[in-house]
Amino acid sequence: MEKIKIKGIDEEIYFTTSKCGLPIYVWKSEYAKSFYLSLNVHYGSIHTEFSIDGKKYKVPQGIAHFMEHIKFNVDKDTTANDLFDPLGSDINAFTTFRYTSYLVYGTSKIKENLYSLLDYVYNPYFTKDMIKKEKGIITSEINMGKDQPYNQLYFAFNKAMYHKEKYKYLITGEVEDIKRVELDDIELIYQTFYHPKNMFLIVTGNVNPYEIEQMVNDNLDRKEFSDYLVPKIAPIKEPKNVVSKEIEVSANVEVEKAKIGLKIPKKKFKDLDNIKLNIILNIILSSNFGDSSDLKEELLQNNIITFLTASRFVLDEYVIIDVTVESKILDEAIKRIVDALKNLVIDEAEFKRKINSSIATLVLNYEDVENVNNMIQNYLVYYKKLVPDLKEIYESISFEEVKEVIDNFDTKEMVVVKMKKQK
Repeated sequence: MEKIKIKGIDEEIYFTTSKCGLPIYVWKSEYAKSFYLSLNVHYGSIHTEFSIDGKKYKVPQGIAHFMEHIKFNVDKDTTANDLFDPLGSDINAFTTFRYTSYLVYGTSKIKENLYSLLDYVYNPYFTKDMIKKEKGIITSEINMGKDQPYNQLYFAFNKAMYHKEKYKYLITGEVEDIKRVELDDIELIYQTFYHPKNMFLIVTGNVNPYEIEQMVNDNLDRKEFSDYLVPKIAPIKEPKNVVSKEIEVSANVEVEKAKIGLKIPKKKFKDLDNIKLNIILNIILSSNFGDSSDLKEELLQNNIITFLTASRFVLDEYVIIDVTVESKILDEAIKRIVDALKNLVIDEAEFKRKINSSIATLVLNYEDVENVNNMIQNYLVYYKKLVPDLKEIYESISFEEVKEVIDNFDTKEMVVVKMKKQK
């Protein structure tokens, strides 16, 4: 196994690849009382159009999430819960835009838990009856989600922002999408994407990395895998302009809400890679809209807002800025936020505090098995590699780089989505 040292922090991550091609990452801690397993698939809700050997395929929206649901069935009479309940472990799974993750949290019997995870995920048991039953369950989930104001606001925002990017679609799909899912679609997705070479396993906790490697190989050696089909995701060319500058939706809410967003061409920050750009954007947004920002403190004290947060999302070609607010004086709150986006500020002392705080958080993350697991997931999905020198990257960022990002902020393509009370 390869030992990857986390620079500037007394930690290391072990890496190897199983005989059948599954990348395995292990972080061990002698102080941990538990372990956390995640088996992850590079397949998310945006991957509905792809090609194999030049042949094009298109599957319904929501199928990645559908697969996550149906994967909990081991056979006609057994679910994944039946495997893990006797072990006293907790299991879960989730689907994002970019990947799907199957999780196990336990305190004992690591081998039995790891085997059970590999056995149920790598078990292609699908039937028409299962799919029919799951359609009803997921349809109910979709309908319940539509009653959640923040879900409504988020996807209204995405639809106003994107012309072609599939982030504008519900991860679950719409009810009409789910009706179109067939057994052939599920089998195609499983055969194409649920291959060890398109997945990765992360084990964090008080474990022996070499024993984990042996367990995985012993388990997977008993399974048969066809050749990896090497699917190619269809590229999307997203226009630079937003779809709608301003839209209004209504919902059953006590306090009205809004999202104010920017769509900025990433080439404006061409001297920065995604890692540095993400860090700098986070520092800028935290300084201007975070808990310690002058703006948030003033708006809260004057009862103009009840909630304010800001985030960023770096795509291949664009940077998306998303500021979310709750207010009983919504138009005034939006006006103040728009003004702040057009006049971002940060001083050098605040910049240094944010860097030091981020490094402290990075170090503290290594005290929790789940945090480390999540951190590795994020690295591999969003940066396509581990980032063992993250502390050094933080330390290398200059105040001049931060000021340059602010100078290149582009507010021309702005979206404002208001959520008003239903009348």
